[in-house]
Amino acid sequence: MIGKAIGVGLAAVFATAALVTPAQAGPSHWSCRSVPAGYTYTMVRADVGCEPLYYVTLPETGLWACTVPAGFTYTATRNGYSCAYTPTPSTQYLLAKL
Repeated sequence: MIGKAIGVGLAAVFATAALVTPAQAGPSHWSCRSVPAGYTYTMVRADVGCEPLYYVTLPETGLWACTVPAGFTYTATRNGYSCAYTPTPSTQYLLAKL
């Protein structure tokens, strides 16, 4: 009973956060060595024969991204490892459309 109440509470918190996942932002895909015009990326990794490999997506308000594309600004930052090609922390930006 307590576990169910906690789960419902957490679901409400996540629902009100209104953050966009890469899948919701638009056509997302892996891109070898470059980020296409009009896109940003949310992850980068090493891949044999294709380094760096970017997970690219169309920018949207509420998306945590590794770059701030034209026509957007950011409202918050956080450090993490998703945007770093090397094992060093890098900055992610919470996008907001201008």
